[in-house]
Amino acid sequence: MSITDHHLVVFEMVDLRNYDLSVFCCKPTLLTLPPELHDTKKEPIDEVIEVSDHDLPKPIPVVGVEENMDDEVPVVFRVDNHYRLKKKLAQLHGLDRKMDLIIQDSAGLSWNVSIGVEHSQGCPRYNVSGMNHFVRDKQLEWDSEFHMVYVKSKGMLIYH
Repeated sequence: MSITDHHLVVFEMVDLRNYDLSVFCCKPTLLTLPPELHDTKKEPIDEVIEVSDHDLPKPIPVVGVEENMDDEVPVVFRVDNHYRLKKKLAQLHGLDRKMDLIIQDSAGLSWNVSIGVEHSQGCPRYNVSGMNHFVRDKQLEWDSEFHMVYVKSKGMLIYH
């Protein structure tokens, strides 16, 4: 910043709160500073509190993993040729597209099935294709209902 044609004031940043002030004279003359430039103001400095790792609370180990109940969705099927899902349930949980699922029972056996979308009079119908092997292996009777739980995080149907 220039004060006159022959003087230059330079502010040099020392840190975020302090500056050095330098006045340069470009002409050999006697320089006198006004009184307000003799005093430098220092802003109050906030004290920084350091925390070591020893001061932090120790995490409590978690024994076992709790499953989120929002992750599990009950599903009811009827033994027929379609194994349809309700439209709102399928769309709400992202089952409205072609995707592969696994059915698993309590014994650990598994069956591969997939979500299929068919259209009837312009309306989508969601069904699970490939359930015939599961129904045959479990010896489920025609027109009976069976219950499963859809676990969203695993992409799996659990049969109890």
